[in-house]
Amino acid sequence: MTNRVVIVTAAADGIGAATARAFASSGDRVVLVDIDRDAVEATAAQIGDAAVAVVGDVTDEQVVQHVVEGVVAHHGAIDVLVNVVGGSRPGKTAIELTMPEWQQLLALNLTSTFLMARAVLPMMERAGGGAIVNVSSGAGLRGMARNPGYCAAKAGVAALTRALAIDHGPNGVRVNCVAPGPVLTPLMRRNRTPDEIASMGRLALAGRIAEPSEIAAAIEWLASDAASYVMGQTIEVDGGPSPMI
Repeated sequence: MTNRVVIVTAAADGIGAATARAFASSGDRVVLVDIDRDAVEATAAQIGDAAVAVVGDVTDEQVVQHVVEGVVAHHGAIDVLVNVVGGSRPGKTAIELTMPEWQQLLALNLTSTFLMARAVLPMMERAGGGAIVNVSSGAGLRGMARNPGYCAAKAGVAALTRALAIDHGPNGVRVNCVAPGPVLTPLMRRNRTPDEIASMGRLALAGRIAEPSEIAAAIEWLASDAASYVMGQTIEVDGGPSPMI
């Protein structure tokens, strides 16, 4: 299918921007949502006429409703939702993590996904179907040192994906999830040295970390008719972690 209306959150750069580009290249109309006005508008401009930038904080219930209502008013439909928004702040154990930090990590990584899905589901069901693809993380499936809030939130995204598929799959809405390993995003390049990035890559069978476009390709496939029989799944896109010796 082409000419679908696709919402992608955290679309200013990284996985979100790569995902927006992938859908636009396939002939879809893409709404890029991000809190960074300058960056998301620049990305939408690079993509061209198929893209529209919307500035909004998707951890805010009222903002989410306003974004979704605006997309419906402009495009008349929402066929695909991709929940990319998230963030990680490693460095603290559960003992050291404050309640505001815990709540912020859950809001950013899990509540945002819930709010966006809840807002689009009624329209998708009325239209006879749609696709939602959420982005979890390998950290949510296997854990990660000194990052309990992020791990818990991303595990919640995988569980929420399954719950949404159970409740809304019978009404035509397919909900699935990807769980990336390390990805060479602009944030990764800023926060890690080349040696650190190479070291992380050596932990995968692929011998490197992922490009954002490789995660976007998995997302685009899950939202396509080619994945029509895939429902409630969390697919790891991580280059194959090396086995324990």
